[in-house]
Parts: sequence; C-alpha cells; structure tokens
Amino acid sequence: MKILKLKLENFQGVKEFEIEPDGKSCSLYGDNGTGKSTIYNAFTWLMYGKPSTGEKNYTPKTTGSHHLHHAVEMTAELDNGAMMTLRKDYHEVYKTVRGSAQEIFAGHTTDYYIDGVPVNETMYKKALADLYHDEELAKMLTMYDYFLDVMKVADRRKILLQVCGGVEFDDVIRRTPELADLPDMMRKPGNTSVMYTVDEYQAIATREKSRIDKELKGIPIQINEAERAKPDLKGLSEKGIRAEIKKLREQRSQLESDRAAGDSMAEATIRSQIAELERQRAAGEAAHVKAEADKNKGAYDRISNLRYTKSDRDMAVMRAEQEIQHHRNEVVRLNRQREKLLKEWQDEDAKQWTGSEICPTCQQPLPAEQVEAAKEAFNLAKAKRLEEINRRGMEECSNGMIEKENAEIARLEAIVEEDKKKLAEVDVAIAEAQRALVTETPYTSTEEYQTYTTQIADLQLKLKDMRSAAQEANAVLNQKIGAVDRQIEEQEQKLAQIDFAERQEKRIDDLRAQEKELAAKYEFVQYGIHLCELYTRTQAGLLDEKINSRFKTLRFRLFIEQQNGGITDDCEALIPCESGLVPFKSANNAARINAGLEVIDTLAEHYGLQMPVFVDNAESVTRIQHTDTQVIRLVVSEPDKTLRFEKGGI
Repeated sequence: MKILKLKLENFQGVKEFEIEPDGKSCSLYGDNGTGKSTIYNAFTWLMYGKPSTGEKNYTPKTTGSHHLHHAVEMTAELDNGAMMTLRKDYHEVYKTVRGSAQEIFAGHTTDYYIDGVPVNETMYKKALADLYHDEELAKMLTMYDYFLDVMKVADRRKILLQVCGGVEFDDVIRRTPELADLPDMMRKPGNTSVMYTVDEYQAIATREKSRIDKELKGIPIQINEAERAKPDLKGLSEKGIRAEIKKLREQRSQLESDRAAGDSMAEATIRSQIAELERQRAAGEAAHVKAEADKNKGAYDRISNLRYTKSDRDMAVMRAEQEIQHHRNEVVRLNRQREKLLKEWQDEDAKQWTGSEICPTCQQPLPAEQVEAAKEAFNLAKAKRLEEINRRGMEECSNGMIEKENAEIARLEAIVEEDKKKLAEVDVAIAEAQRALVTETPYTSTEEYQTYTTQIADLQLKLKDMRSAAQEANAVLNQKIGAVDRQIEEQEQKLAQIDFAERQEKRIDDLRAQEKELAAKYEFVQYGIHLCELYTRTQAGLLDEKINSRFKTLRFRLFIEQQNGGITDDCEALIPCESGLVPFKSANNAARINAGLEVIDTLAEHYGLQMPVFVDNAESVTRIQHTDTQVIRLVVSEPDKTLRFEKGGI
C-alpha cells in the first residue's frame, strides 16, 4: 500500500493540510511545533485508532474547539493496483431535550467512510484487516523502530523465526557428532517413539540433578548416625547367649512342673464331691418346687378363667359407657339447635310490615291497592320463612329425635347396670378361689436342703486348709520362676543388641551402595545437561547464521551466554559501525532508522505486503538506504515556520 493523498481537517491544531505524494517517497519540513508529528499521528489514528506514540485516551480534537469536525482522509494505492479512500470523522454530538429548544452536548462520535460510502466501525475495521491482515504486522511495516525497540523480545524472536525459519533438531544432531547420545536420552519412558523437547529434558535433568545432589549430601550424615547408633558388643557371643537362654528355660519348665504338682489328687477329689452335692441339691429343689405348684394347679386354673371373664365384662361396660356419653352429647346438641331455631322463628314472627305509603318520586300517597299488594307480598315472604324454620326443626332437632336418643341412653344404662352386677359376682368367685389356695413350703426349710448344705460346707472347710498350705509352697516357686524370667529377659536384650548392630551394619552397607548408585546417576544426568547445553549453543550458532543471512548489514544476537555456562534466549539487533557492532538502542539515530528500514524490507518481502513508513527526526540521516517502501520523512527545519511538503528527494 502507498499513500497517494493524505488530508487533515481541524486535526490536533492543524486546521487544514494536504499532501499528495502520489505513491512516492516524500519529505515534510517544518520547525519544532509546526505539526510534523501530527501528520504521523493522523495516519496512525486513521489506521489503528491510536497516535504513533501509543498514547492512551488520545483525541484528534483541537483543544478548546467546538462544533467542528476533526477528520483525516487518505487515498491509497493497494498492492494489487486498486485504489481505496479511507476517512474518519470525529465530532461532537448535540441533542434537544424535550420542552427546550436549546441543544445540549451529548458526547462525541466517530463516522467512518470507505470510498465515500458511510460504514459502521465493524465494517471499517474489517476493511483494514483485509488490507494489512494484522494490526501488529501493520505497525511493524509503518514504524521503523516498532519491531526493533517497541516489541517484546519474545515476540520479536518469534517473528524472526517465522520469517527466517528455525533450525531442525536432526540438523543440529547431524552437525555435532558429540550429540549422538542425546536423542535416546530424550525419549519418554514407556514409549520409545515420543520424545521430550531439549528444554523439557534439560529442565527434568536439572531437577533430577538437584534432587540427587541433595540425597548425596544427606547420605554421609545418615551413615554417621548409623555408626553412632551401634551398641558396644564387647564380650558378647550370640552362641553363648543362646545356650544360656536354653538352660534358663529348662529351669523354668521344671519349676512350673513342681508348681503344678502341688495341686494334689485329694484336692481334686474334694472339688468333685462338692460339685456332685451341689448338683443333687439343685435337682431336689426343682422337684420340690414342682410338687408344691401341683397342689394349687386346679385353683390357679379357676382363678385364671375368672379373671379372663372379668376382663371381658370390664371391656363391655367401658364400651357401653362411651356410647352413653356419645348419645348424651347428641341430646345436648339437638336441644341447642332446637333453641336456636325457636329463637329464629320468634324473631321472624315478630316482624311487621314497615313499608311507606308515600311515593318516593312525587311525594303523593300511593294507591290503596298498591299498598295492600306490598303488605300481602311481605306477609307471604314471612310465612315462607316461618315454614322453612319449622321444616328445619322437624328435620334437624325434632322431639322425636331427642326422645330416640334418650331411649337409647336408658337401654345402654340398663345393660351397664346388669354387667356391673355380674362383675361383682365374678369378684366374689375369685376371692373364694384364692382362699382355697394351699401355702407353698420353701425348699430351704426342708430337711433335705439342710443335709446337702451341711455336707457341702464341711467339704469346703477341708479344701480351704489344703489350699492355704499349697499357696505358701506356690509363693516360693513363683519367686524362683520370676528370677529366672528376669535372667532370660537380660539375655534376650543382649541378643536384641546384637541384632540391632547387625541391622545398622546392613543399613550402612545399603547407604554406601545407594551413594554409589546416586553418584553414577548424577554423572549421567550431568552428562545429559552438558549435551543439552551443547545442543543449545550449536543450535544458536546455526540459527544466527540462518537469520542473519536474511539481512544485508544488520545482525541479531539471539542468545546470551550466562556465567554458569548456559545460554538464555535474546533478540537484540546489532548495527554495524566503525568500532564494530553496537546494540540498536545504543546506535545513533541515523543508524537506527536505516536498520529499521532494512528490517521492514525483509518483513515486507516475507509477508508480501508493503506499507508507507514514517521517519521522524529524519534530518539526522544524511543518506537513507535504498528501499522499495514508500518513506515519508519528517524533517526539522528551522526556516520553515509552516509545514512544507516536498515530493521525492530520497
């Protein structure tokens, strides 16, 4: 795209200004403050909605102005030869409030035009996107310092790799025989066809190296702790200790046999006799209780039957009394309803005709027949209401209904009275049956019980005397057994010390083996990290060659070597000068401008898109390098107190 014509109207203090470069490079001359940068801002505002400085909340409005249109219009020739006219118009909006003829300021708006046709903002932005594909790309092609100074290092590096192409992994491996082992080391576990990236593998190896180093530093401490924890085994023999334990256990077994022999056969016989007597006494008690119970069996059966009969009568009386209460409640309800209806009938019967015999309209007496008809209608309605009350009384609470309820109450009361008499008779029969019961004799009062109990007591006394003698003998044996147990425990503690010392020795051997294994792993991981760093340095060299071959004079520093021997990504442009290469930010303005134009040529060739380039402070460049891009120079010229446009000359 090349600018054919650019026109400003009331734009940031520039009332009206127009240039017609006709697609050629051109220059704008003017003293400081004459509006050179405003022309540049007008172009970027038209294209991106922002000034060239990226200022936020930017407005094209001239300070203090009102009721003006602040517009930029550009006619451009596209890369396909077609022409397009773009226009943006920023102006105030006024509205009339209801009830007032005075217009009130309501804000600002922007109108958009393409080839003179009004469009909305979305359509306008879409047309720009079709024109330059991406706003970031357009800025890279229209601002000489945008790519080299404004963009972030990572984004700048990404664009360079897209434009110039990267370096393939296999190419780096083939170029460096020392890297032959790296691909196998980078394969993911469990799947030989999938590999980590170099950065992923280096990060994994670095973490593993740190972990192994930490473990290696801890092993000598653990070995030292294990050595200090080993007990002193001087004078201890495992074979002699086990022999001593065997001897002590044999002594203990003999002592336990002696203690068991103290429980003589006589004591066992007495215990058996006591158990037999207790069994016989229990059997005698069971037979006695059954015989005593059989004496009253008939009386108990009669009492049980009578109590069952009494229970049935009690239930019948309770149900009848509940029904009596229900009917009594019904009688009360009927009487209340009867009194209520009687009161309604009396109130209705007392009502008299109270109608007027005077016409409410003309205030003249009504005809006698009309008055009589009104009275007759009143009496007829009254008679009907009285008849209705009588009907309800007959249906809801008649004397017959009340008498029926009272008759049912009397019938139920007679039944209750009869059942209560029968209950009294049953109570008498139960009392007679209970008096017929024979008193049972307890087994403990029988001669048989006394005989068994005396025999058992005599045997227990004899057993107590024998047990007392045996307890004294057992106490002596228990003391001897306890002394032997303590000796066995002491010997077993010595065995435990020997076992613990052996386990500590094994732990020390395991730790030393682990230390050796970790040391081998550490060397392997360190080797992997070395290969990754070698790969990165080799890749960096190849990438430097590939990318820098795309530029005539400019060079890019893509990596920085760190103090620890590693390298980190970078993307600093280096500009040639008499003393060598200097960073873009350190170069003079002329060198920076020419470097920016060189980058724009490379980017434009790769993306197949040309955009006009604005070069501010162009007076510092005595010679701008050749470029196919349209260059618009902004030149500080003290004699030019107003802007002056000059086509060509570059």
